[in-house]
Amino acid sequence: MTYTTHRDTQETLQILDRLDLDTDKPTQEDIMKKFGLEEQFQTGSLSVWQRVKPRVWALFEEPYSSSAAKVSLCTFIRSLQGCI
Repeated sequence: MTYTTHRDTQETLQILDRLDLDTDKPTQEDIMKKFGLEEQFQTGSLSVWQRVKPRVWALFEEPYSSSAAKVSLCTFIRSLQGCI
């Protein structure tokens, strides 16, 4: 790979980062449907774990989604560095 190719690749990646195509946040109902909890959500009979589970999942599925996700990602990386 030449320097020019590398530089072009970096510029392309910066443009793609600025696009941020996933701007629409899913509704609470969409999230519950994803986990198969739509009926319990509509009737209001969700357990504590069923309400927390989508948030925990988002921490690992979308590591840049919130401050808590960033902290958990940094903690995970630090623990990996300690193992090496």
